Amino acid sequence: MADGYRSLAPSTQSTDRSSSSGKASGSLDTPLTSSGANSGGGGSNNGDGGQRRRRQPGNVTIMACTECRKARAKCDGQRPTSCSRCTSRNLRCLYEPHTKTHKDDLLREIESMRQEHAGLQDEHSELKETTRDLEQLQHSQSVILDILTNNGHVEEVIRRLRGGESQESIAVWLQGRPELRQFIASTSESDRHLIAVVSRVESLFEVFETPSNPTNLHRWTRVTQSETLIRHLFELYFTWVHPVHMLFPEVNFLESYRNGDETYCSSALVNAICGTACHLLDSPVPGVASRDIQDRMNLRNGFMDEARNLLSPRPRLSMTSIQAFAVMFVADLSAGKARSAAGYLRCAADHIRAPSESVDNADAALQLSQWGIHTLNTAWSGITYQKPFNPVSPRTEVFINVALDQDSAPDQWRYYRQPGDDTNNPRRQSFAILTACQQAKLFRIVHDTINVYCGARGKVTAAAVIGCFKRFTDWKANLPEEIARTDEESQPLPHVLALHIQYNVAIIQLLAPLVASGYFREEEDRHIRNTLTNHARNGLNLIAHGNRLYSSRYGMPITAFCLLHMGDALIQYSMDESLAPNVVTFCLDILQQNRAGFPLCGPLQQLFRQNAKDRGIEPEQDIKTMVGPDDRYGVDNILDACTRLEYSQPVDQIKRYIDRNIGGNWTEEWNKQMDQQRPRRPSTADRSMQITSLLNSD
Repeated sequence: MADGYRSLAPSTQSTDRSSSSGKASGSLDTPLTSSGANSGGGGSNNGDGGQRRRRQPGNVTIMACTECRKARAKCDGQRPTSCSRCTSRNLRCLYEPHTKTHKDDLLREIESMRQEHAGLQDEHSELKETTRDLEQLQHSQSVILDILTNNGHVEEVIRRLRGGESQESIAVWLQGRPELRQFIASTSESDRHLIAVVSRVESLFEVFETPSNPTNLHRWTRVTQSETLIRHLFELYFTWVHPVHMLFPEVNFLESYRNGDETYCSSALVNAICGTACHLLDSPVPGVASRDIQDRMNLRNGFMDEARNLLSPRPRLSMTSIQAFAVMFVADLSAGKARSAAGYLRCAADHIRAPSESVDNADAALQLSQWGIHTLNTAWSGITYQKPFNPVSPRTEVFINVALDQDSAPDQWRYYRQPGDDTNNPRRQSFAILTACQQAKLFRIVHDTINVYCGARGKVTAAAVIGCFKRFTDWKANLPEEIARTDEESQPLPHVLALHIQYNVAIIQLLAPLVASGYFREEEDRHIRNTLTNHARNGLNLIAHGNRLYSSRYGMPITAFCLLHMGDALIQYSMDESLAPNVVTFCLDILQQNRAGFPLCGPLQQLFRQNAKDRGIEPEQDIKTMVGPDDRYGVDNILDACTRLEYSQPVDQIKRYIDRNIGGNWTEEWNKQMDQQRPRRPSTADRSMQITSLLNSD
């Protein structure tokens, strides 16, 4: 049987399954070839089950370039150069990030670039500052050498050395003087340094006696070390500015100044006072007037720049800093810089209620400054027709702890223009504090008038206007005898004249909108016009009187605005048209005198001349020649003078606040409040009086 059957070959099923399994496993990693069975057997024979180890990826970026993305290839993301794949294939490598997936990366990259740019800017600023410091140091050294070589301040340096002052402080004094050179852009090339200007101005006064009690002047200012010049500027300020705008106590200030303490004095306040007084500075030497005007403004800018550098923005300011801001308002307004001046006044008015020092509210010095700044703030608001900011409470009593003037120095006034006037001219009791007290009471009424016309109390009624008018007339009737008279015989002082001028302008501003409204019957309109023009005439007569006594050269900027309001009132509302040409000539002449030291008056002249021209009034030819072209000042000059494009009262805007029935209630309300008194009709003498005779300077 064994011979009858074939023997069976061994089974290969498991081997084939294993081999098949090896082929299937190998197909995941390697592509199939024509000899796939053999390679599968080889894999099995190597003992790895037909599998290869997976290759690890190289450097792969999450944001592939455009070419690699199209080819679905891996990209190493090399930037800013090409990636490896594009480099090897000589392809243009571009990266276009997807908005959704790469927004955060872009933001991080932008922020990184921004920080890098800021760092570069800081480095650039540091380099510029270092360069500027090096240039300033080099310039200061050359100035010191020039000063000593030219014998400009050798004696002063020797005096300081003998006085025990250190060389470092002397160097600081000398180096500080040229820091204001940028203000002297209008001088010749040889006079570009402020030190040259100061030296020239000092030389004009060196012939006068040096004060017997010199102070430590370098403590207060670095602009000049001439005691005579500083004393002269102080005399000018306390003669012409301080009695009109009493912003700090004179006696306390001078005592602190001499003693070198900062209770009532500071470097900023000293420089602000000197800068303001430069507008009143005239040369005592004949024949140098042309250069004197140039040097005066350069010196003024030097003092003002140092005052600004000494003040710092803080939530609470010291009393002397507040006072310095108020004085700087007067200085910048005088220079025709009303826009910056208004900021100084706002700062003073905002901070005067709560100075940084713990000052007793009953302190006389604090009360005097508070009312002085409040009065100036209200006066400027009345001129520019806006509501005063941060006013004093109407229930606050005026000057309750301030002692009035005594008939002894320093409460005396003398006519001062040049060194020597303080000893040659007689003294008079000034009544300056009394005048300031009455001025504060007057401008409290002015403040209420502003509120009436700005719509804060509803429509403007006859009762409201007549009530303000009665308060004004009562104020005038109750003036102390010492400052009530303004006739020729009494020879009123400049600040007393200014007080009465402001009173007349207040009446004009109260009544002018009523005339312009057209809401009155003919008879009532005529009475209001007569009252208005009588006050305008009286005010101009006071200015003419002051011009004869003291010269309009030393008039304050606020008075210049008053002059124009009174001139406009006569030109526009007077029934005597023959007055108009003389009024225009007079006002332009007064402004021309004042313009010698107050650049503000230039734009005001142009505006007044244009208003007169619009009404068909041309000034005389000699006045036109004196004033010059009527278009020399542009928009910025006008805004810097008035903060508006005109100085005139905006009666068209005010008219909308006036009750249309005001005319119907006027007579009844007038009889009720004024005790059956109508506005005074002008007498025959008044109607025939020509303003040319009253305003004659002879």
